[in-house]
Amino acid sequence: MNIFTREFTISSYDLNPKGQARLTGMANFFQEVAYHHASELGLGYDDMKSRKTTWVLSRMRIHMKRYPVWNERIKLETWPSGAERLFALRDFRVMDSKGETIGMASTAWLILDIDTHRLIRPKEMMEQFKMIVHDVQMFEKSLDKIVVPGETSLLKRREVVFSDLDIVGHVNNVKYMEWCIDAASSADNAEMEIREFEINFNHETLFGESIQISGYEHADGETFFVATREGDGKEIISARLKRV
Repeated sequence: MNIFTREFTISSYDLNPKGQARLTGMANFFQEVAYHHASELGLGYDDMKSRKTTWVLSRMRIHMKRYPVWNERIKLETWPSGAERLFALRDFRVMDSKGETIGMASTAWLILDIDTHRLIRPKEMMEQFKMIVHDVQMFEKSLDKIVVPGETSLLKRREVVFSDLDIVGHVNNVKYMEWCIDAASSADNAEMEIREFEINFNHETLFGESIQISGYEHADGETFFVATREGDGKEIISARLKRV
């Protein structure tokens, strides 16, 4: 089975005020193991760059049953879980020292030709590199486009600063999650936990651009988000957060 495993210890800089790992910290772990596994398969950042292609994270869903705490040792598993239309799917499992599953995630990636900006069907790449897909997905529901069920209102404005940028000069994926969480956090929900977070990445943003983050509170405890660029009104991300 084509499963990649790596262990992490929760450090002090991973913690929220409750002494638990932040959701955004878990997302960083997911991205890290995805990178290392892709590199093992000959599909890492440098491999893709040499072929004038790149991975683009398009959709992500994280569900945490519980959050690990300071000094806790956790094990992450990841595997390519299939292909759906233009998406290459990758799933993740988080386990504690007893082997219990405490979290899971699913991601959908696009493969972009850097020169032509043409999207490449993932099955072409899988056949080319004879990739072995471990056909297990952590969620029954597929990663569909997020639809906000009501009218949003402005929560916060953000300007893209240097510390938001990743290796290619775009806002890092996890920063968008951080923006949404910060925009919807208050004293009223400070003691609640984020059980699930889902996000669609629609357009890139660059240094100095101004972003509006709007939200909609649903009756079942979910908050929906839309972030748009002030310059052209393009929707940068849409997201859904559920607290308990």
